[in-house]
Amino acid sequence: MSRLVTTVAVASLSAVTLLATACKKDGDKPGPAAEKAADRGAAKAPPAPPAPSGPFAAWDMAARRAAFDGAFVTPGGSLGSWEAWDLHGTKATVYDGKADKELELAVLSPCEVKLTEHLPDGSSSGMVAHYTLQDGALITGLGDAGARKGKAAIACISNTVFELDEAGTCTEWKADMFEDGKYKAAPATCGWQTEGDQELFVATVHGSESKLQVHGDALMTDQLARVHAEKVADFAAAKAARDQK
Repeated sequence: MSRLVTTVAVASLSAVTLLATACKKDGDKPGPAAEKAADRGAAKAPPAPPAPSGPFAAWDMAARRAAFDGAFVTPGGSLGSWEAWDLHGTKATVYDGKADKELELAVLSPCEVKLTEHLPDGSSSGMVAHYTLQDGALITGLGDAGARKGKAAIACISNTVFELDEAGTCTEWKADMFEDGKYKAAPATCGWQTEGDQELFVATVHGSESKLQVHGDALMTDQLARVHAEKVADFAAAKAARDQK
């Protein structure tokens, strides 16, 4: 059997050579069909994501928005009240112990989040809360909050956003009254201070000092440090936890 295969191979050699030569004479370039197939098979690199922009680009807003996904039991809008939250993207379902409400969630800045209720008559009402992330976990409730990164910081105090850069320059970002997410910059007074063994972020708001405690990469008031949102397994667990508060 092996001899037969060898003989056939030798006899066919000249035919193969002639065929290859003929192909070369027809042109070295592949035909249109081959070119299209090659184009389809070629791996195309995905477009690069847009570079972060805006006044808060340095504070990883994507990670901050992602921290809001899930179910939480959290302090309500008044001292001693609690709510259950079920958050997915811009959709928020809030239970106050009486009924569920469907709200719109918008993360406005590195330390502000807004919940808006759209009413049947076309009007809307909203509430802005302060928040921070501590080791990636959401901290929100009643109180001012912010974040630090090295010598830089950003904080939401009395509905004003303060940003301190690495060089020690403090900027106050004033929110536009009519359009969420728009801010105007103005010089401000803020910085780091130490009281005993406690490091603080201090900002001057309307002529008086406000102080936030430093907890790792998070800044917050004493009230917020003691009582804040807790993430739970699902909305049912959030409701049960809320009812036990």
